Amino acid sequence: MPRVRFLLFLFLMFAFHACVKPKVYQAEIATRAAAEAREKVLVKELLERRQENANLIKQLGELNRTIGNQEEEIKDLNAELSARTQKLGESSSKLASEKAAVENELASTRATLSKRNALLESVQKAQQERKKALEELRAQLTKQYAGQADVSVVVEGEAVLLSLPDKTLFDAKNGQEISSSGKALLSALAQILTERPEVSVEVASHTDNALPKDKTLLDTWDWSLRRATNLVRLLVRDFNVNANQLTPVGKGEYYPLTSNATAEGRQKNRRTVVMLKPTVPAVPMVE
Repeated sequence: MPRVRFLLFLFLMFAFHACVKPKVYQAEIATRAAAEAREKVLVKELLERRQENANLIKQLGELNRTIGNQEEEIKDLNAELSARTQKLGESSSKLASEKAAVENELASTRATLSKRNALLESVQKAQQERKKALEELRAQLTKQYAGQADVSVVVEGEAVLLSLPDKTLFDAKNGQEISSSGKALLSALAQILTERPEVSVEVASHTDNALPKDKTLLDTWDWSLRRATNLVRLLVRDFNVNANQLTPVGKGEYYPLTSNATAEGRQKNRRTVVMLKPTVPAVPMVE
């Protein structure tokens, strides 16, 4: 009887499968393949999670060791902080005294600095005004002598230097008297001096080392002083320049520009330099 039942079961199963459509069968095979592929992925992910878990456990151990070390460092720092706090508490009065001393010194330094800054501003202002006065005088002289050959105007120190050519200024005969061309040359200077009576002037005459054949001349100092004096006299006599503005100076042969060995060199060394000093504000003394 059991055998008959088994044979009947087999028959029914064969009949059932015979009735299954090919499409349904293929679908079941695909589903089983997908399930197997998913199972492989899940197994792989499980292994990766286990590895990650092992790594995290390792990192946790390292962190615990780091935390332990840091706790020791914190303990040491707290001890050091406590010691320093105690020390600071003991020296607080000393620090307060030192702070007061430093603040007093700082206040004194600031007061000194403020005073020096004010003095510096005064010095700078005075220097600017002096520079302006000199530059205005230089510009005025430059304009008056524009186009004049061998005439130069420069600022040097606290004065404006006007250099006049010897060959135009003095006569060729004895090199002492002002020539007609020299008088014309000096008219521009005279105009400025009459307009600006506050300007003081030093007329410095230079010569070469060859004294003219004039028995009244003692030396080149005498020669140069006569030249300077003649120039000053002409400015006062012919152009009404205030004599109190003018000072003649004889430099002689002792400040040459070049060698006196040649005629050209001697001609260059014979020159007249008019030093004009405008009224400028005094520069405050710096301590």
